[in-house]
Amino acid sequence: MSNKENQHVNLDNPPICFSRFSLWRHDLVFFREMPTRWLLDYDETEISSELQAKQKLRIFPEAAMLMLADGFVFVLAALMLGWDLHLPAVLLSAQPLLLIMVADFKTRIIPDQFTLAIVPCGLLLWLADSLNGNPVWFKGLLLRFLAGLAGAGLLFLCGFLGEKIMQREAMGMGDVKLLAVCGFLISLPHFPMLLILSFFSAAFIAVPLLIRRRVNPETGSDMAFGPYIALASLLVLLFNQPFARLWESYLDLVIR
Repeated sequence: MSNKENQHVNLDNPPICFSRFSLWRHDLVFFREMPTRWLLDYDETEISSELQAKQKLRIFPEAAMLMLADGFVFVLAALMLGWDLHLPAVLLSAQPLLLIMVADFKTRIIPDQFTLAIVPCGLLLWLADSLNGNPVWFKGLLLRFLAGLAGAGLLFLCGFLGEKIMQREAMGMGDVKLLAVCGFLISLPHFPMLLILSFFSAAFIAVPLLIRRRVNPETGSDMAFGPYIALASLLVLLFNQPFARLWESYLDLVIR
């Protein structure tokens, strides 16, 4: 491989970024070649060798799992959604969501660039809803904005209360912004399911961590919440109809 191929692509130049991404068409290369400063926190300026090493995903299991996940989402989306206008919008949404999972697991940072990339995906889904025999132009957009506001407000409140109780940061602003844009992505009718899936999937990891910290207080128990928000968003996008039927059945049982 030539030195030119080894150089990092300048992703600050949108045409170069788009052409390179279109050429390789895979999240793995994009994650490896994005500017490392995207993985810095707001108060950080120095890029450490440890951070650079985390950005270079190992072929196995990290890179292999990312490639398998991307292919699995494609097949599952085609099976669940069929070949209609929602399919390309969901597949496009999966790319930043998968990258967010990797970034937050590896570095505990959710790059704003990945979060912002979800917004046009939400607009595409809104457009697909409106063109697919469901004319909800203004109402549909309003419901997405309300879901985004609800997500940001709820998670910010949880973080604020958690910080007061534990006397340390309980929720990063990256998680707050992510839930806001994921709320916009999936819209208000599916927002309760997004919350349920996010918190329940995270609980499977959080409970063992809390038990371990109880046994050994010196053991770190911090966990990334962003991957579970992203995973829940993907599940809602792929299985929104089955989830909607389950939610309606549950509400019928409660009301009765």
